[in-house]
Amino acid sequence: VMLGAGASVAAGLPDFRTPGTGLYDTLEISGLPYPEAVFELDFFRTNPQPFYELAKALWPTDDSRPTKAHKLVKLLADKDQLVRCYTQNIDSLER
Repeated sequence: VMLGAGASVAAGLPDFRTPGTGLYDTLEISGLPYPEAVFELDFFRTNPQPFYELAKALWPTDDSRPTKAHKLVKLLADKDQLVRCYTQNIDSLER
């Protein structure tokens, strides 16, 4: 299974790059010289706080519900039919 970011966007979680609604445009994280710096190890070593702020914003809330795509991945896994799942999603809504 290949699962893109759209599965989690449909569950109400933001993506990174959509102009106007993506995290790079909407998340106000202090101390970042540019948005991608939050994922750079050298930057993290000097200032980890922006990464933790981002991780908190990405963490699913009680309102986040699995989509049909998430449920399909879980069903395949439960039936031992899932060989691999390649995904951009880090929300674990398929569990």
